[in-house]
Parts: sequence; C-alpha cells; structure tokens
Amino acid sequence: MHGVGDGRFFDRFARLYDWLMPAADRRSLAAALSRADGDVDRLLDLGGGTGRATIAVDAPERMVVDISRPMLQRARTRTTAGPGRPSDPPGPLATLQGDAGRLPVGDDAVDAAIVVDAFHHMPAQPAVVSEVQRVLRPGGVFVVREFDPSHPLGWVLARGEHAIGMESTFHPPADLAEMLADEGFSVEVLDSGFEYTLVGTNR
Repeated sequence: MHGVGDGRFFDRFARLYDWLMPAADRRSLAAALSRADGDVDRLLDLGGGTGRATIAVDAPERMVVDISRPMLQRARTRTTAGPGRPSDPPGPLATLQGDAGRLPVGDDAVDAAIVVDAFHHMPAQPAVVSEVQRVLRPGGVFVVREFDPSHPLGWVLARGEHAIGMESTFHPPADLAEMLADEGFSVEVLDSGFEYTLVGTNR
C-alpha cells in the first residue's frame, strides 16, 4: 500500500507504531460510515497497518489490508473483542498482505472501505480509488481520513515526511474529492482542519 521506501519505513516502525500514534477517531469514522445505503457488514481497512482504525469501527466482518508484513503481524495480536461490536466473538483481526491498487476481492463485494492516515503513502492513488469503486457494492462508502497540506500543521507534516525520505503525496480536501468524483463517487467532506474526513458513496 505504501511506496517502496515508505513500506520499508513501516516495516521498521511496526513495533513502535501503536505507542506513538493516537487512536483513530471513532466518531468521525462512524459518521462517515453512516452515509452508506444499508448496513455495513463487510469492511476493508486499506493501508490499515496494525489495525488501529479497524478496531474503531463497528462491522461484523473487518479485514486489514497492508503491504507491510510486520505491521500486519501486530494487527493479528489484536482481537475483535472490545472496541468492535459487543456481539462479535473474540478472535484475531483478519489480515491480508497486498496492494490497494490490485485487491484480490470480487466486484461489489464489500459495504465499505476506509483509509485512515495512509492514503498519502499510496503511490498509485487513482488506481486505488478505481479499485475501491470496483469492490464496493452500489451504495457502499469509501471513507478517507487524511491530513490537509494546505493547513499549517499539514504543511509541516508533509515537509517532514519528505525530509526523512518518504514518497508521500498529500491532497487538500477539494483535490481528493475531485479524484473520487472522477471515478463516479458522490463525495462529501464531513470535517476539515489539520485532518479531514471525506466520504464517497458508490453511485
């Protein structure tokens, strides 16, 4: 999911990731997922790393997809019990090592896909959006939580990631909304600031 250089960084960073990163914003994700037509039963967390966003959402079937094996190994130490749906039986998170631009998932197969704090690491972003549109059922939603490079703190973050050799590509909300709209999504920006939430409904 990440660029080659970014992938190596997250391989090394996996053990410390959950200690340094804040928990995912459960409220923003729930608000975005509520835009789906019908229930969200099957969800993909793309670039989901250690599963920090996956455990913040409520869906019976949740799968973390990432290119970094060490990050996914950390995800498998989490369980579906706790922050997920109370009725879920305890068990490890489902994980899949792979590329968000070439998902081994059938057409119209999932109700939602999320990318939390990771879209800027994906090197073929239009291909990712196209793949998500393919695997989402009609009325399903694509939720992106990202950092705004036009915000002062976002500008600093972008420069910092580039300084340490990451191949990150950040987009302001309007630009990312246009990318999703070009693939046929109906797009809404739910909140803005240093980090923003964008939701595209597959029409």
